[in-house]
Amino acid sequence: MPLNEKQIAQLRESIQHYDFPCVYYDFVENRKITAPNMHGLEAAIGCMLRAPDINGVKDGLANVLYWGYAQTGYGLTRVNRFRREVTNDHLTHFQNLLAGNRVPNLIQVGGLGIPEFSGVSFVSKVLMFLNPNDYCVLDLKLAGLRTSANHRALSRLVVNKTHIRITENNQAVYDDWREECRSISDHYFAGQYRVVDVERGFFGLIGRRQLQLAQTIYAAA
Repeated sequence: MPLNEKQIAQLRESIQHYDFPCVYYDFVENRKITAPNMHGLEAAIGCMLRAPDINGVKDGLANVLYWGYAQTGYGLTRVNRFRREVTNDHLTHFQNLLAGNRVPNLIQVGGLGIPEFSGVSFVSKVLMFLNPNDYCVLDLKLAGLRTSANHRALSRLVVNKTHIRITENNQAVYDDWREECRSISDHYFAGQYRVVDVERGFFGLIGRRQLQLAQTIYAAA
């Protein structure tokens, strides 16, 4: 069954009230920066990821981690480990994947062996910051949307207890997941929202302990 008006309104409200911290880090001045909104955050980190110099790229990847771990107590530990272990070759190869303003896929980025970027959760965050119109996040929290609704992409996702491995299967699931988010925007919101906005709507519902509602909406949309 398609979504009813109440479910559409609930998803819209969750999209509009997404409240994950809009924070990144200035590694030159050694201070946290709070962007005015998510669009500002996306622009800042996206520019770093596509920087012409590898130090800018390094800051961009570090900020994907910094933002992703913003609500945990160990984010800086992961960021510092990344900055200590990443090599110039890692960064140069990543730059090469982005040549011509391209957005690579999960397998291409994961295959570089960049420290802290071995799974779908954080590699999908990189792709999202490169192009939030067409890409979104797929992490363990969103994997909770999986139900017995076999027609939905996430029903095919293979998840370990603490990790979503990058495989050909999970690559295909991720691509279908972002197309589902696009379809939901087109069908229920006249294309008003980007792929990442719809994903964030589901993330917000789960974060507010409305997992069953999120699952119901996802299965029916």
